[in-house]
Amino acid sequence: MAAPVHARHLRRLGLLLVVLALAAGFNLALSGDAGAQDDPNLDPALVDQGRELYGQACILCHGPEGQGIPDDGSGVYGPSLLGVGAASVDFMVRTGRMPAEDSSDPLVRRPPQFNDTERAALTAYVQSLTQAAIDDQEERLAQGEDIPEAELIEPGPPIPDIQGWQEADLSRGLELFTTNCAACHGPTAAGIAVGRDDVSSNLRDSEPIVVAEAVRVGPGVMPVFGDEVVTDEDLEAIVAWVDDVTHRDSAGGFAFGRGGPVSEGLIAWIVGLGVLGVVIYLLGEREGTEDVVETDGPEPTTGATDG
Repeated sequence: MAAPVHARHLRRLGLLLVVLALAAGFNLALSGDAGAQDDPNLDPALVDQGRELYGQACILCHGPEGQGIPDDGSGVYGPSLLGVGAASVDFMVRTGRMPAEDSSDPLVRRPPQFNDTERAALTAYVQSLTQAAIDDQEERLAQGEDIPEAELIEPGPPIPDIQGWQEADLSRGLELFTTNCAACHGPTAAGIAVGRDDVSSNLRDSEPIVVAEAVRVGPGVMPVFGDEVVTDEDLEAIVAWVDDVTHRDSAGGFAFGRGGPVSEGLIAWIVGLGVLGVVIYLLGEREGTEDVVETDGPEPTTGATDG
């Protein structure tokens, strides 16, 4: 005959499964952030506005001429902006990564601190600093000065022109994204861990122009894809596919953030364990499975008393 199931054992097992499910879900949560814009020009009024904004928000870390501030241990430092290109400045400001409150702040997406006009002005001013540095460089070269190749300043990538992205070939975009992007951003552009403390961005809320700029400038650990690797036409196709895959309806119902079959399967296990734990715990509360007292041996039988 099978041994009775003690109520407290059921409750303990049920609670254990619930705790395991909650712990797995908590860990999963912790391990889980339109068309082309006008290219900022060097209009004097725009540059003047950008100069004022730069002095308020950027000069402390990037220097008065955009040359950067080396890290000397003071806690105030920043890279050179000369030659980073309009795409890089626009991307950093548009996504709220810049300006940062502290030099050591991670470059993660935040609400932007400047409107479209202010962003265009900042971009134009930084480009004016780059152009001034290039003019000086050309003058020095004309005078016969030997400048190391590593120190030469180039204009940097402009803001991509992706006006035709809505008519781009989605199948081509899927092919390019799978080849160049899916290893880090995941097959559905939902973002995954890429090693160490780096996590690639979920592209669901990224504007098409932000996706295009990221391809050209390679923020963080992301590689740079120049137009010799990804043509402008290919870039439009990538943008179109990212927009499509991140906004399409889920045929299977709730998409769980479009994390793919592995993460969705894990969530199913977590939910299943939690439900199973609750059911087992409630079984331990049912009538007929009350607690019993365990003893070291069988209860003694009652026999006739000695006469």
